[in-house]
Amino acid sequence: MDSLESSNTSPSMDATPSKSSAPARVLERMKQRQDNLAQQTEQRRLEKESKAASSESIDYFQQTFLQKRNALEGKLEEAGNVAKSELSDFIDTLVKDVQDMQQMLNESSLFLASFQLKIAQEELNALNARVTAKIEQLQPKKKFGFGRKQQTSKENEKAKVLKKDETDNSKETAGTSTPGTLDHLLENRQFFGFKDETGKTLTMAPGELENRQLNLHNLRDCRVVALGNPSTIQAASLHNCTVIMGPISRSVFVKDSSDSKFIMACQQVRIHNTSRTCFYIHVTSSAIIENCLEIQFAPYNLQYPKLDQHYLQSGLDRATNRWNKIEDFHWLNEKEDSPNWSIIPEADRTSDWLK
Repeated sequence: MDSLESSNTSPSMDATPSKSSAPARVLERMKQRQDNLAQQTEQRRLEKESKAASSESIDYFQQTFLQKRNALEGKLEEAGNVAKSELSDFIDTLVKDVQDMQQMLNESSLFLASFQLKIAQEELNALNARVTAKIEQLQPKKKFGFGRKQQTSKENEKAKVLKKDETDNSKETAGTSTPGTLDHLLENRQFFGFKDETGKTLTMAPGELENRQLNLHNLRDCRVVALGNPSTIQAASLHNCTVIMGPISRSVFVKDSSDSKFIMACQQVRIHNTSRTCFYIHVTSSAIIENCLEIQFAPYNLQYPKLDQHYLQSGLDRATNRWNKIEDFHWLNEKEDSPNWSIIPEADRTSDWLK
């Protein structure tokens, strides 16, 4: 009897909490669904805002780039009307305009798609060629005269390379680029950095570097140490060199180099016409290579006492490093990795750069 009563009452006792917990489970599911919906709505809102901001940035770049291009083309059309006394300053202006457009394009890679970057770079290259041709056309031609031959030759050479400093002689102004071309003018226009050196250790103090563009040109078998916070780096024709840099606020541009090592942190890096070179990088945006062979990458691993301070000054996000997210403009097969770059195996990486 007791056993029967026990068996009859037991189910009702077990069912009571089951019935009372059912509404709670329904409410919990409804709350979870509302939370998920709210989260999805917020995510869509953020994505929409991000796309809108990106679209606005792209629109601004395209409009500004077009305005700069049109303005420069207008100057080229009016070049024939420039007085001889204003010719040197006018050419400097052409050079600066091209340089500013290249800098703008480099920094805009933060939000431009690869195909947009490639199209803009091709347009800029064509404009660069037009400017170079116009400069060659505008340069003073050698004139017949009865003056002293040596003096005339020297004056023509100075006019040819458009040097403002009249005390420079032709030997001092000779470089690896062709005199009179845009590259040559860029080398000599307010140049800050190191050029035309072989087998040297070249250093730059933090105070000298702050917020400035550092230029490295035509170096061979050199070691460059610049532990500070420059704004940008422009490097061209470096061979068998090691470049050790502190955090760079914006961009790095490397071209026509080989058999070298670059250790640097920056927003973005572009590498052109370079081979057999290693890059130890911290890059917050993108690393782009074009017409390159045997390029290797590893994460930035430089250590020195003021590194934290220089990172803070640079404004770089230390938590974001896309060192292995490389875009190759000459490799269009998205299904296969580019054969032009690779990752340095951990066992082969160098770390003691300052020893």
